[in-house]
Amino acid sequence: MLTDWVLIRRLARELDETLSGARLEDAGLLVDGRIGLVLRKHRIRLLAAVDPFASPPMVTLENEDLGVNAEPGFVRALARSLQGMTLSRIAARRHDRLLRLTFSARSRFGVGEQLDLYLELVPRFGNLVLVKGDRIVAALKEFDPSTNARRAIRAGDPYLLPPLPAQVRTLSATPVDDDVLVSPLHVYRRDGRLLQAYVAPLDGFDDAQHSREGSLLRLFDELRAEQNMDAGRQRSDRRRHAMLKRLEERERRLRGELDALAEKHRRAEQRQALRVEGERIFATLHETDEAQREEAKDQATKLFAAYKKLAKGVPHIDARERAVAGFLQAVEVLRWEAERAADEDLGEVESAVAELIPRSRTTARQTSPKRKRAPLELRTELGSRIIVGRSPVENAELTFRVARPNDLWFHAQGIPGAHVVLTRDDRSTAPDADLQLAASLAAYYSRARAATSVPVDYTLRKHVRKQRAAPPGLVWYTHANTIVTQPKSLDTVAASDAS
Repeated sequence: MLTDWVLIRRLARELDETLSGARLEDAGLLVDGRIGLVLRKHRIRLLAAVDPFASPPMVTLENEDLGVNAEPGFVRALARSLQGMTLSRIAARRHDRLLRLTFSARSRFGVGEQLDLYLELVPRFGNLVLVKGDRIVAALKEFDPSTNARRAIRAGDPYLLPPLPAQVRTLSATPVDDDVLVSPLHVYRRDGRLLQAYVAPLDGFDDAQHSREGSLLRLFDELRAEQNMDAGRQRSDRRRHAMLKRLEERERRLRGELDALAEKHRRAEQRQALRVEGERIFATLHETDEAQREEAKDQATKLFAAYKKLAKGVPHIDARERAVAGFLQAVEVLRWEAERAADEDLGEVESAVAELIPRSRTTARQTSPKRKRAPLELRTELGSRIIVGRSPVENAELTFRVARPNDLWFHAQGIPGAHVVLTRDDRSTAPDADLQLAASLAAYYSRARAATSVPVDYTLRKHVRKQRAAPPGLVWYTHANTIVTQPKSLDTVAASDAS
């Protein structure tokens, strides 16, 4: 979408009105790899970002700063050649997706100089070419005749404009004239997402929301924001999938170890037969031929040694089975945390997974410190404050830093879930209605949120303790009471209170 040559002409008009007369201060790479042109006009700083390889290729006005990346030779040549020059004109080539940015300057002796920056905004074949006179100074992508027989782009060669398409097409059958180019755009969206924009009405968008808007640059900003959001969601999905895959592999190994331990247990339970057989050999030793007695004694000794070894190993097998069961519980909790975590909380879940499954040869993901955010909480009409943990780290902080020893702590019984704390400023006994509400929230923010009723345990916070050598948020608790309740979200509770 947004790649029609008519829209490029419209974009040229807007950019020319906004940037013409601005002085170029710098050029460089943005942190996401786009080319940035820093301009100043009437003491206002402007940053034009060019992405010739996007889909569609686009030019946007940004508020961010240039990055400190190692910049390719083209970007350095761009900054060196254009710094201090004035952007005097921006124009589009008719029937082509090409923008021409003309920069000019005069020396103190009155000698004029002009450079043109061509933005070839062709999907999949975008390029930026800096030209002086008719010669190429530098190009973002260079290619010689052996690569492209129709058109070479190399520094020092003459610059040839891209060949025009054999058949000129537009998105609409409405003729395009100057009046149409300056009129409000026809913009089509579906479910809030931008579908298309054009200078004339378009067919095929009967089910879309239609509006008339004046700025193509704003639409490019909107489109880029949507693309960034989609890209961020895809990155988050990949991170989530990688965590779940690691946890799945860890669970497979733990269950294999559990099966091996069960086999050891089975053999240990059969150790009594070894002792009985050894005793039988000694009891019948007088009946054995004298030549075979020493051999019988050795056999009985080995049987008793095997019996003692198996008996001695039982406590270790039991302890390891308990440890493996704990690891499996941690895997189950972290799987749920990975599934429910918001994108901003994935780093915390990754850190917790790394504690459970340390990487031997790779470095754990470095996550930047998160801004402190407002807790997910509810103030009830009866004076209680109910707080819900949204991640493993928040669960741990809520339980062991925020909650006081005699505050009430809630958790869905026997399944992964959020930690929920009910506290009262006056330290008085919580009303039954608030107990029910806190239990309903603990049920909703658990794996059982879709169930019609969920048992929820609650106890004083002082009866909750951390599990040793476990990721954040995994705990043991005692002295619990149980409430069977229907799951409710904070939004549902807030809506019912408002009504």
